[in-house]
Amino acid sequence: MSNKAVALAALLATSVFPAAAAPAPAPTAKVDGGRLAGQEKDGVVSFLGIPYAAPPIGDLRWRAPQPAKPWQGIRQATQFSPVCPQIAAWVKMPQSEDCLALNVWAPAHRAARPYPVLVYIHGGALMNGHGSEWGPEGARSVVQKGVIFVSINYRLGVLGFFPHPELSAESPDHAGGNQGFRDQIAALQWVKRNIRAFGGDPDNVTIAGESAGGSSVAALIVSPMAKGLFQHAISESGVIGGLMPKDVAEKSAKDRADTLKAPHLADLRKLSVEDLLKQGGGATVDVDGAVFTEQPDRSFAEGHQNKVPWLLGWNADEGVDLAPDSPLGAKDITATNYESRLQRVFGPQIPPFVLSSYPGKTDAQALASAQKLITDMIGLSHFGAATMQQKTKTQPVYLYHYLHTPAEPTADNPCYYGCKAGHTSEIRFAYGQLSRETRAWTKDDLALQEQMLGYWTNFAKTGDPNGGALPKWPVFDGTPATVQRLGSASEIQERGNFPDFRPYLAMTGQ
Repeated sequence: MSNKAVALAALLATSVFPAAAAPAPAPTAKVDGGRLAGQEKDGVVSFLGIPYAAPPIGDLRWRAPQPAKPWQGIRQATQFSPVCPQIAAWVKMPQSEDCLALNVWAPAHRAARPYPVLVYIHGGALMNGHGSEWGPEGARSVVQKGVIFVSINYRLGVLGFFPHPELSAESPDHAGGNQGFRDQIAALQWVKRNIRAFGGDPDNVTIAGESAGGSSVAALIVSPMAKGLFQHAISESGVIGGLMPKDVAEKSAKDRADTLKAPHLADLRKLSVEDLLKQGGGATVDVDGAVFTEQPDRSFAEGHQNKVPWLLGWNADEGVDLAPDSPLGAKDITATNYESRLQRVFGPQIPPFVLSSYPGKTDAQALASAQKLITDMIGLSHFGAATMQQKTKTQPVYLYHYLHTPAEPTADNPCYYGCKAGHTSEIRFAYGQLSRETRAWTKDDLALQEQMLGYWTNFAKTGDPNGGALPKWPVFDGTPATVQRLGSASEIQERGNFPDFRPYLAMTGQ
């Protein structure tokens, strides 16, 4: 072939088959540890696995979180970090004590004004769970509403809530334990310092969580260490009750250490994670003198709480999921053992109204009553928490009761937890997660998703869930009439009522 022919062929090739466009450069951000490279998809940028504190390993095990070590060059932030050590069978991700990381999803387009920020704290009884449960694209719906989404890991179980007395002795603030809450506070401090790098407003931060995450939010509301780190709060199916006194908690931790034949911190820090987790036991939360300086109800009564708008509520079928692991032990509850199970909760003298309102004359009735009792106890705790906030007359509180039964999942992937209006069921609606599940979602499902996502993101922006064409959500004034029912019109009519909790609150002086 002649030179002219070769040149012509080359020209034709470039005309018919143009060279592939160069890939768009990865989004970057500069934070106090160094530069990050994330990724962008469908107008959402994500930065995953960002360390917000040093790995709590070796001599740092159980200490308050320390600053993360800066890195050189550009750190790739496209993969989740390992999750914090735990024993949950459903957690399949790699685990490591080097887990103190967070994830950021933000709009790719920078607006004239910085975006509000929502920091989500996962649930799991302070024993299980992780901040990557949303998946790489799980926060898209929130971001598309103009809100930056942040999820976090924090230490769990014996590694995150272990008040050994030697920790108080070595700590500068003479407070040990509550490490997981200190991690949450450290993550919020990181957000305060760094969220501008992603287009966020450090002075418009909402903390939100479900179950133990909701309880964590309530805990941060009464923690003096969290003052000024958030402006709004959302607690779903989780508030906070009485905390263990410090001396009792430290004795319990010391007894636990003795059981491990490792009485001193130096011995405990030599143990493997596996040996620590094998020992079992729950998470101990106590009035340590730093994270918490008094009981939560006293904080509200004395006006010491962080004064922020609070949105909270519970689901109509919580007890179906939670009664089996409650003191009632509903997995094997029967008419025969029903009253003895109630005594685990109420003591030898069961209040007469309990037996009349929650009878257990047959096995089926005992199970149904146990489930309803746990649901109502959760409702009472949330109604009571909202009442404490309302009585302070400082910031508004918005209380909800979630009632919706969504479309059933497919036959090959049946619902086993959080079914109907069960525990966790509202999450998929409040954060726009329906597209992640292959169900035949109904018009009612999609309408409720849009409604709740609107409420949640409006609240993150302004501290008020109302706006646009959404049904009016009244400020809670202490009466059942101002509790927002979340469900279809027919569901609200059929099952929108719950016990009037005010007489029970009056019995406890609230």
